[in-house]
Amino acid sequence: MAQATGLCLEASGPPLHPSQQQGSCPFSTRAEKKLHRIVEQSEKALLVFADESGFSLHPKLGRVWAKRGSQPTVATTSHHGKRLNLFGWVEPLKGWHGLFRWPKGNTDGFLAFLKYLCYRLQKTKVYLYIDGASWHRGPRVRKFLNAHTNIQVEYLPPYHPELNVQERVWHLIRYEATTNQYHATVDMIEHAIRKRQRHWRTKKIKTLCKVN
Repeated sequence: MAQATGLCLEASGPPLHPSQQQGSCPFSTRAEKKLHRIVEQSEKALLVFADESGFSLHPKLGRVWAKRGSQPTVATTSHHGKRLNLFGWVEPLKGWHGLFRWPKGNTDGFLAFLKYLCYRLQKTKVYLYIDGASWHRGPRVRKFLNAHTNIQVEYLPPYHPELNVQERVWHLIRYEATTNQYHATVDMIEHAIRKRQRHWRTKKIKTLCKVN
């Protein structure tokens, strides 16, 4: 007998910062039921979570194994102002994921990302869950969505990044590709991220996203 596939949206996977888990507007009962309906028709439609993130040339420090009494060091040029900005997406039920580079988060970038998503996912029905950033809305975005009816945008509740599965992917990327790592240019950061991501199997993404 086939088992129903589900998606766990509780805070899990790489831990989120406490401030990211606060908020006053969690998923409503209606929104949760809609999400479950989308999951149930996963053979006919795709469930996609997307988000933007920035990566600085100044490396993020984390725990590392070292000889007792020694002081590990990570090289840096301390260029806090230079950043790599990426749009990321994940289809947690299938274990698909991808990245799209754009100079910064704005309406032009989001529209370019939507075009890229249309190309990657072709004519498939896509339920796209994103946050309510101003550049995710507006007349230009509505015009694009009206012309591409296979993409239906669903806005996540404010101040609840833990509901966006892509956040788990970002945390894994930072842990595996940028923590305690020196990259001289933003292009080198992107190369390191994509190289690491190419080795991820669909099972790893499903486990990260708590698909059962």
